[in-house]
Amino acid sequence: MVFFGWGSKSKSAPLDAGRALVLRYSYFHLFWILRLSWGLRYSLATATEAGWATRPLSDEEAMQLDAPSRLSLNLWWRFGLLLWAAVAVVVIVIGNLTR
Repeated sequence: MVFFGWGSKSKSAPLDAGRALVLRYSYFHLFWILRLSWGLRYSLATATEAGWATRPLSDEEAMQLDAPSRLSLNLWWRFGLLLWAAVAVVVIVIGNLTR
């Protein structure tokens, strides 16, 4: 049984006919639930006769296409592992202070 994993994934959203916005990110997870994602990079995919051609977008180009609001990761997928780690730290601190 696999308890942890890591890798990279991508999500896409169509912009118009023949173009799509692609978000690529790296992740680490425990039990497929507690996930930490980083390295969000946007690229533009364009349909060609030979398939999809992609090119990375600069920060300015991504903002012009409104990439973060069109395509992003939710809070749980970005920082779920850190949120539970923070809760554990708070519980430990409170437990030690109430002794």
